[in-house]
Amino acid sequence: MKVRILALLAIAAIPLMGFDCVNDPFTIALNLKPFNGTYTINAGSNPNYGGAITINPGTLYDDSYTLTGASVYDIKVSTAGPNLGTCSGTVRVNSIVLCTYNGSWTAFNTPQSLLTSRLITRNQPGINELISAVVQGRPVILDVAGSVTTTPIPAGCSLTVAAYVQAYGHL
Repeated sequence: MKVRILALLAIAAIPLMGFDCVNDPFTIALNLKPFNGTYTINAGSNPNYGGAITINPGTLYDDSYTLTGASVYDIKVSTAGPNLGTCSGTVRVNSIVLCTYNGSWTAFNTPQSLLTSRLITRNQPGINELISAVVQGRPVILDVAGSVTTTPIPAGCSLTVAAYVQAYGHL
């Protein structure tokens, strides 16, 4: 009899204990479309190239989610066009270095990943800035400045940078 009374008291007390896990929003992982920028390398004798694009993070996911966190899970650099010798450069996010790259142009004709290539070096403050901008919904300015060693440069050459971010949020 005592066991039944204790069980009933425990069951009756559960709603009074303040558990609200059923009402908590579910945290959902969101794979955002990549922060992607393609930079045309002007034909001619100037070996330097660069440019900046602005990306609104809200355009990369369903804006009905409220973001609570994010992480960068890869950065890729790739080139298009014939061999231009060695290419090297710096990628900045909101004026903070995100990564640097250095290697043969033809190596980058196959996209090089931060995860598997020694040709790309990350910079943690830039990673932090990208994450902060995504979570806060601030615009991301992806800026590239680089150079190649072979000139003249034919028309149709370009370099693409893609930063892959996973965000966390709830509806």
